[in-house]
Amino acid sequence: MKWREHRNKENEDIPLLKHMDAETMNTCLHRFVVEVRKQDGLEYPPKSLYYIICGLLRHLRDEEIHDKNFLNENDIRFAVFRKVLNAKMKELASRGLGSITKQADPITKEDEEQIWNSGVFGCDNSVALQNTVFFYNCKLFGMRGYDEHRNLECEQFSIGFDGSKSRFIHFTGRTSKTFSGGLNQLHVKSKDIKHFCPKTKDGFCIAEYYEKYLAALGNRGPFYRRPLAGSSVRYAEQAVGINKRKGFMREITSKAGLQGNFTNHSGKRSCATVIHRWYPGTGDYVSNIT
Repeated sequence: MKWREHRNKENEDIPLLKHMDAETMNTCLHRFVVEVRKQDGLEYPPKSLYYIICGLLRHLRDEEIHDKNFLNENDIRFAVFRKVLNAKMKELASRGLGSITKQADPITKEDEEQIWNSGVFGCDNSVALQNTVFFYNCKLFGMRGYDEHRNLECEQFSIGFDGSKSRFIHFTGRTSKTFSGGLNQLHVKSKDIKHFCPKTKDGFCIAEYYEKYLAALGNRGPFYRRPLAGSSVRYAEQAVGINKRKGFMREITSKAGLQGNFTNHSGKRSCATVIHRWYPGTGDYVSNIT
């Protein structure tokens, strides 16, 4: 760890964690808790500090060291360390560290209209169309900031009609951060959502955008692919990179001139608004939210 390297430069001789006996480990860990800092010199929030300690314990387990569990309250060899850790976490909490989490701002109806009016959403070019389906994947189907977008496939979407000839987008989910499909989730269903899209008075229907996008991708393979330059809507076979996917919402809002803390989670927060407000202004609504 960098703390050890820093201390050894000060003419100390601190061994690797896996080589420490219990007494040395107890001493070094409680010193580490008091002295550790971020790269910018600021202290870690209490929960982050605890997770760092958990990471050190996992490191010992990876090294096949199972006779030293410094978080075990019954192991008196590390009582001093645990007392120091507890006191440090309380002290950090009393100063408000970690008590305020900066949440992503939701995209409001007014924000959404501004994005459309700015030309960032649309179907006239590959980038605008991809921006559009990305945002509505978040808003209509509650896709999370990154994990559900990462392995998204065209085959998970289909466009259909109901009895009244209104179009709908049918999305079938797979595994995600909250659904792994393991033994503990035998009775939990993956997402299976139909979003109905009756045309508005001005002829708007989001299903038509999805239909055009899926057709440009050949209705197969990765859902997010690199847009090709030119006036027509075309995409390469190559999937969009990880950094591009993580920065979709920030790029969309920046190009539209919006001010705020916008991340991919902004779309997820907008989804909750949709569910409660039934997509005002468009006549669209969501059924079978799971």
